[in-house]
Amino acid sequence: MRQDAGPFETLHAGLTVKLIQTPRNDLVTCCPQERAAEVLDRNRAGNGSRREAYDYIPVEDRTEIVGLFRTIRRDENPSMEGQVVETLMDPLSPKNLIGSDGTILDFLREVDDRPYRLVVSGNGISGLVTWSDLQKLPVRTALFGLITGLELEMTRAIRCRYPSGDAWLEDLGSDARQKVDELIQLSRKNDSEVDSLHYTTFWDKAKILLSLSDPGVWVGSRRRNKSQLRKINDFLRNPVAHARDYAASREDVERLQVMIHSLLSLRDQVATWPPEETMLVEA
Repeated sequence: MRQDAGPFETLHAGLTVKLIQTPRNDLVTCCPQERAAEVLDRNRAGNGSRREAYDYIPVEDRTEIVGLFRTIRRDENPSMEGQVVETLMDPLSPKNLIGSDGTILDFLREVDDRPYRLVVSGNGISGLVTWSDLQKLPVRTALFGLITGLELEMTRAIRCRYPSGDAWLEDLGSDARQKVDELIQLSRKNDSEVDSLHYTTFWDKAKILLSLSDPGVWVGSRRRNKSQLRKINDFLRNPVAHARDYAASREDVERLQVMIHSLLSLRDQVATWPPEETMLVEA
């Protein structure tokens, strides 16, 4: 394990779902014996002080939450005349629970498969986290940590491949190479000691490493790895860096979950490159 794995893991261990949950006292709930149609009518009209409609509503029996009632797409079902919430709800199970010390990264890994999780603290439910919480600052911090972690490892790998000089410039396209070279020359005129790699973008670094072979940085086809890195750059890194939406719909959430797994896999691979038995020298 690399030395910087400690800080990387420590960062994410501190970013828990407790930071983004809706607290128990703020949850809008329904009762097991309520008529399902009435709960749906109330939800369409808007719940709570913010008059919001929810896809899932916790079901509370006296003081205990016993399940989740799914409201989304219920209107497409046949008439629920006479049916009560208890017969339609999802009972509590491990799949819809997460510990309060569970990390945001844990939630992100399965957010499309499990978009709603009740948060367990001590002996009871302390809150609820959903995919609608993905735009909150702690989630953006976790995503920024993931992306930056990969970019730092890419920087290390490039330095390893080119221990001195700027020969890596040859691996960039002409436009990117010209832009970076202009910044390098300007820096030298100002007697700056900034590492030339600091003038490259995430995508610049990815292109440099994608050009390498014998041994390559990432397993699998170059085309697939290039596609994954491009999606991470265009649909995640740039929106996170510029405070734009990246999970405005369930389709976005599905793509986000895929990118999280890609990010972790790509980082793990580049973090162990080059193989110890391989001696690399500057081209």
